[in-house]
Amino acid sequence: MIVNLKVIVAMSGGIDSSFALWLLLKQGYDAIGCYLLMSDGHEEDMKRAQEICDRLGVSFNVVDVKDRFSNEVIKPFIRSYSKGVTPNPCIFCNPGVKFKVLFEMLEKFDADILATGHYARIVKSDLTYNIVRGKDLKKEQSYVLYRLKKEWLNRIIFPLGDWTKDEVKAKAREIFGEVFRDVPESADLCFLGEKEKFKDFISTNAQATKGPIISTKGDLLGYHDGLVFYTVGQREGLGLSNGPWYVLEIRAQDNTLVVGRKADLYKRTIICIHPHWLERPMVGATYAAQHRYKAIPKTVMLTSLDEGEFVAEAIESPFWGVAPGQSLVLYDGEIVVGGGIIASFER
Repeated sequence: MIVNLKVIVAMSGGIDSSFALWLLLKQGYDAIGCYLLMSDGHEEDMKRAQEICDRLGVSFNVVDVKDRFSNEVIKPFIRSYSKGVTPNPCIFCNPGVKFKVLFEMLEKFDADILATGHYARIVKSDLTYNIVRGKDLKKEQSYVLYRLKKEWLNRIIFPLGDWTKDEVKAKAREIFGEVFRDVPESADLCFLGEKEKFKDFISTNAQATKGPIISTKGDLLGYHDGLVFYTVGQREGLGLSNGPWYVLEIRAQDNTLVVGRKADLYKRTIICIHPHWLERPMVGATYAAQHRYKAIPKTVMLTSLDEGEFVAEAIESPFWGVAPGQSLVLYDGEIVVGGGIIASFER
C-alpha cells in the first residue's frame, strides 16, 4: 500500500481515466480529479467525470483551457490543413497544453505526481526514465507522447500501461456497472463536439476552394471541392472514373490535388524536421519507426541527423501513405527514442 503520495488524475469522463482513478485509489494514492475544459460541446463528458469523482470520494476540479487549446492546437491544426499538411493534434496538445496544465495543477495542489489514462508505460532504468510501449499493442499510445519533456517523466505515471483495453472494460463494468455502455471511444480530434463531423468543422473554419485534380503526368482528371477535405492516401470521395485513385500530394501553392495508384504511395526515405529526442539517437543505428498512430512499425536506419532534421531509410518493407505533418516516431525495442515531423519523402 502506497502512503502519503498525492496524485493529480486527468479525468476525461471516459472509461480509461475513470478506471485509472479507481486503480490509483485502490493502490493507496491520495487522488485529486482534474478535468481540462478544452472546447465546447463536451458537457456530458464533464458531468460524467464529476459523477465518477463524487462516487469515489475524490475532489473534482475543472480548469478552463479553451483559449490555450485554441491557440496552441486548434488554430495551428486549421492552418496546417489549409496548407495541405496533416498533423496529429494530440502530439502537440500533450506537451503544449495537457501535460503543461497538469503540471501547473500539480504545483497548485502540492502533489507528488500526475496520472493519465494513456495506454503506455514509464520505466526507470539506469537512473533515467523512459516512455515504453503499453501492454496492449492494439491500443497503446506511446506514439502520441514522444514530444513530452524528458524532465517530466519522473513525475508521471500511466496506470493502464500493464492493462489491455478488454481487461479495463471488463473490470470497469464490475466497478461502475453500465455507466460507459453508450459512451463512444475518445476520438483523435477531441475538439469536435459530441455529434460534430470533421467535414462540418473544417468547412466552418477553413477556406475551401474548388480546384483541379491531376495525374502524376499532369493530365486533368476532374475537380476537387477544396483541399481541406482530402489527406494523402485517401481513396473515397474523389469522384473519378477509371479508378481506384489515391491522393498522392496536396499542393496548396496552386490548389491542386495530385492522384495516382496505390503503389505510388510506398516510400522508403523519410525526411523529418523539428526533432524531439527522449534518448540519444545514433546515425547508422536501426530502429522501429511508426508514421501514424496504430501503424505497423517498419525497420529503419537513421542515415542523417543534425539539430533540426533527420533522415530515416526503410530497410525492409517501405512505408505506405506517408503524409507531410505526420510524426515519425523511432523506437529502440519498446522504448521511445523520439521523432520528428515528416516534411518530405522519397521512393
